[in-house]
Amino acid sequence: MKLALVLVAGLVALAGCGTGDGSSTNAGAPISPVSQSAGASAEYNDADVMFLQMMIAHNDQGVEIVKLVKAKQGQKQELKDLAAAIEATQQTETTDMRNRLKAWGKPETGSMDPKAHHHHGGDGLTDKGLLDALSKKDGAEFSLDFADIFVAHQHNGVALARTELKDGKNPESKALAQRIQDSRTGEVQQIRTLVPGQ
Repeated sequence: MKLALVLVAGLVALAGCGTGDGSSTNAGAPISPVSQSAGASAEYNDADVMFLQMMIAHNDQGVEIVKLVKAKQGQKQELKDLAAAIEATQQTETTDMRNRLKAWGKPETGSMDPKAHHHHGGDGLTDKGLLDALSKKDGAEFSLDFADIFVAHQHNGVALARTELKDGKNPESKALAQRIQDSRTGEVQQIRTLVPGQ
């Protein structure tokens, strides 16, 4: 329990940081997503836009996956706490990303052509059939399959973040990519600790 509470606190702190430009309030103070977008740098390229569009879809699906943990009986409380923290963090990130795209006059969704995402390693999403099958499982079988699926999902998020760090131009989006890389790596480590045999 202590481990989970420490993780929850850390993820909530990350959520509080959001994607601001870091020039005003301290890191522990909540920042309005609207004010963040209004003050965001207008300097960006196509890689920044695609990163935000793909991460919005990736985060939305990630929230869908962790909500399954909350709905299942017999799961460790630490795993439920982790799922709740991930949900809160990714929802905050997604709000900020949507606001940034809106400020740039860009749509929230990009091309549906898989070739358009080739340089980002694909769209980074988990097959819907896997999620449908996961939703029908319970107990230890659910825990193991959830861990397998979500670890792979978060690895895909790290891959998207690394592409943004390499190809992006917008300072706020690259800072978000670094936080995503760090936080997802930590989440994977925690899941592997909480679900033995993963």
